[in-house]
Amino acid sequence: MLQAEVNSDDKARGCLNKALELKKEKKFLDAIDALHSLSDNKVRYGPMYKEAVSLLIELCLSQAHGVKVDLLFPAFRWNNRKVSGNQHLEDGTRHIVNTTLDHLDKRCKWAYDKVDETKAKRSECDLILSSLSGISIDQRVKDLYLVPAEKIVGEVAREMLTFNVIGHSGKLLPIYLETTEKLIELCRTYKFRAAIGHVADSFVRFFLRFLLYPIRPKTNKAYSTRAADALKIDRESFHRDVTAAQKTVSVFCQLLEALIAVSNWQGAWRTLECFTKVLAKTKQHEDFRKSQSDAYLVMATLFWECSCYSFHAHCLLSAAFLADDERKESLLSRAVLAALCVPNIKGRESFARGSDSFFQKNEQIAKLLDLKEAPSRNFLVQRMQQMQLLQAAPKGVVAVVELLRNEVFDGEASSRAIAQVSQVVQKDQSLEKYQQPLRKVVMKRFLEYMATKVTRVEASSLRIWESEQSEGAYVNEIEPYILHESGITVEIDHKTNSITFSNATKIKVLEAFDTLAQHVQLQPAASRRKLDIKPDHLRLVHERTRNLYNQQQSCEEAAEQRRKDAKLREREKRSKERAERIENEKKKKEAADLAKESQGIAKYNEYVNQERRKLLLRRLREKYKGFLIKDIIAQKNSNDFVQEVTKLLADHLKITTQEKAADVTRMNHFERACRELEIPRRRTIEEEEADKHKAERAAARENFLAQHRNEFEKRQQDNQLLRKFLKEAASFQQQMPTKGKVSKRDEQQMLLEMEKERLQGK
Repeated sequence: MLQAEVNSDDKARGCLNKALELKKEKKFLDAIDALHSLSDNKVRYGPMYKEAVSLLIELCLSQAHGVKVDLLFPAFRWNNRKVSGNQHLEDGTRHIVNTTLDHLDKRCKWAYDKVDETKAKRSECDLILSSLSGISIDQRVKDLYLVPAEKIVGEVAREMLTFNVIGHSGKLLPIYLETTEKLIELCRTYKFRAAIGHVADSFVRFFLRFLLYPIRPKTNKAYSTRAADALKIDRESFHRDVTAAQKTVSVFCQLLEALIAVSNWQGAWRTLECFTKVLAKTKQHEDFRKSQSDAYLVMATLFWECSCYSFHAHCLLSAAFLADDERKESLLSRAVLAALCVPNIKGRESFARGSDSFFQKNEQIAKLLDLKEAPSRNFLVQRMQQMQLLQAAPKGVVAVVELLRNEVFDGEASSRAIAQVSQVVQKDQSLEKYQQPLRKVVMKRFLEYMATKVTRVEASSLRIWESEQSEGAYVNEIEPYILHESGITVEIDHKTNSITFSNATKIKVLEAFDTLAQHVQLQPAASRRKLDIKPDHLRLVHERTRNLYNQQQSCEEAAEQRRKDAKLREREKRSKERAERIENEKKKKEAADLAKESQGIAKYNEYVNQERRKLLLRRLREKYKGFLIKDIIAQKNSNDFVQEVTKLLADHLKITTQEKAADVTRMNHFERACRELEIPRRRTIEEEEADKHKAERAAARENFLAQHRNEFEKRQQDNQLLRKFLKEAASFQQQMPTKGKVSKRDEQQMLLEMEKERLQGK
């Protein structure tokens, strides 16, 4: 056993040293492959294992050329496979998670430091580049540093929070929830909107599969059945564990708050759908009231930001019912005021093209919260009374309710209601956000009441609802609400500074007059007497009639002119919108054409690259006989193609070299065997040839000696003959030096003759 552990440490140390050397050579992919080879060995948990995992995380998050974040996550799988079943599983997983998050935090901090440094030290080159490109320096440094950091955080979050990466057992689920919390905090700290969306998507998918989807094996294989049984056991364990359920609800609340902070409404809606279902699964715990109260508070915040005031009030009401005594009074105040801000919706309203998005949204949210429809103000107040929550609310809040429920709501009653709201808000600053909506509610109640009593009111009577007493506040706050939000049809006359109720309200006034006439005592008609009509009276009547007619005609002409101007403005507006749509369509078409052209160029370049790869394959087949490779490999990308071809060619050359070496070895063995068979026969032949050569050499020597003897004898005979001429030879030798030599006199005579001939020739 000890020997196995020593071998395990040696293997881990070897892989680690190899990876460090490859890292120094900037071969990051090879270094990652070397660390991945730990999964093939039995490596025990220890310092060497931690160091190897830390190096793998550093390499995968380095964003070097060709390195992808996906190469990190096999470490979770082989960590679970190697460490699973012993006491180090939790420690190993926590080490990988914490190391990864530390690297992400350092990278994000470095990116923000680089952004601050670049903004603080703006060079002339940066300013020139910004002017030429039309991109500000802030946007450029954001694209250069913050966008890559947010992208890598999103990729890590999307993969790390996937089902079965960290795990869902009783030991690993707390680590998963802590990891989610840290990622949420990281995204909130650095304001990563897209990354928090990835966190929400992965977290929601995890709990949909973990708690909500039915458990059934994907296949009939044994491992699939075991995985389904393990998931069922972990789900039952989660339902029994109150701490895990509370932690899950807390993480959901933090996630919703982060999504609200960055205004990621799509992610918030998907998270809310899953959250309500998970909350329904966990309501069976007894000690769960505080977590449920916190959950309803977060949902109330979400609905307030989305302007869904009815569901905001409903969630506050539920949170107040579940809250403890310390928070109950404050939550009751918020719930009551929120319920008063809810409008009383009487029926569906039709919008353009037959859609009714407002009611459709309310129906979806109501279905999500197990409600039949969006609760109205009266329904919420009645529910508070049934739950005896209204009686427990502060007296100031109850006084606001009583004032708004009063049937007589004239100017004095509305003033008292506004004063009471201001007094309540001053006591509790957390209720300040309800002050402006309540002012609008009071204004609407006042207008509805006055519409049944009079046909016109002075605009100055509405100044009590202004947050600031000024003409601008009246124009910017009160008039837009009356015209667009109150639902009361009025006509505002700025010349007389008055508000006139239109036909619908006039009918209410007439009905009120009819009701009043039924209770009025009838008086007898006045007696008819003969009138004395004079020409002056007729002239005055005629003048009055003519003036009325002229005034009516001028009013009709003015109205007609206003209608024409309105039609002209509408026509110009439609023309402008049509021109904008045409321009937008042109831009879209140009963008589509450009994208199509880019796609075509990319396809052409890919085609050219494939043809080049095919040509390279043909040349390799011609150069290396027997090298078989299919042309379909040319369809891969450049890196994969080079790696695949290099690998196949290396294998082919290795096999060829081995075959040649084997052939040479076989030939050497054959020649050796042949030589061993030939040696005895060649030895016999050599002995025979040796005797023969010895005799030939002896005969040749005898012939050589005989020939020299004859030559010697011949030279002796010649010498004897030459001795006769020795005396004559001496005299001959003496005459030989002077023979043929010219004397000086003859030489001078010859030169003289030559000079004479030359002179005669001239």
